[in-house]
Formats: sequence, structure tokens, C-alpha cells
Amino acid sequence: MKPTTTVADFIRRGREAGHDAFGIAHDPEAIMAMAAVHRETFLRDRSERSLRRWRELVAEVAASHDGDTAIGRWLGVEHVRLGRAFKAAAVDDPTLLSDAARWVVVLASGERDEITSRFDLDLMAPLKAAAAASRG
Repeated sequence: MKPTTTVADFIRRGREAGHDAFGIAHDPEAIMAMAAVHRETFLRDRSERSLRRWRELVAEVAASHDGDTAIGRWLGVEHVRLGRAFKAAAVDDPTLLSDAARWVVVLASGERDEITSRFDLDLMAPLKAAAAASRG
């Protein structure tokens, strides 16, 4: 009889080969896209789970950053957004401040303010829509 291969065996072999369930391992653009999905999910649902998953994906891109200036700028923008999101959700992340300090320096002060303002509008949009729907 042929030995059976369990799901755990397949997962272990995939991880050893550098694959993941989404096929995005080591692909910064794909990871950035997944981070954007979790950012939008957080904006809609305000769940801590989506916020933390967004943070993990941004951290994963940061860990594999190879000096590409476009990715560095994206990391700066995402860390500004993450800072506002964690504050709005009243959730603590002890490493966010130090990570943000590293990445936001690529952005000018005016850019950071503009990103913050736009993100604050994004944070308020679902709340305004819900309030309008309850009145309507």
C-alpha cells in the first residue's frame, strides 16, 4: 500500500520550497496588493484582525526591502497610514513607532500631512455612510 501524504506534509513541503497558499512568497508587489486588501478591509470593518494582518504584510515587505526607492516610498506611506489606523482603533503595537520612524523619513513633512488628511477622510467615510443610511 502506498503511504499517505497528509495536508500537513504538503504544507511543510511548500514552506520548505518557499511557497505559500497565495503563491506570493517573496513577491513584494503581490504582498503590497494583499496589504492594500487588508487596509481596505480594516477601513470597512474596523477589525483588529485586519489591522494586524495589514501590519504584518507591510512588515514583510519592509523585511525584504532591497533599496528600491518606490517600495521605500510605499513603506513610508503605509507606515503613516498604519500609525493613524492603530491610533483610531486604540490598539497598541510596540514596534510600530520605531518602524515608522525608519520609513517615514523618505516623505516630506507636507506629504506626511497630506497622507494623514486623506487617510483620516478614508477612516471617516464608512462612518458617515452608516450615519446617512440610518437617517434615510
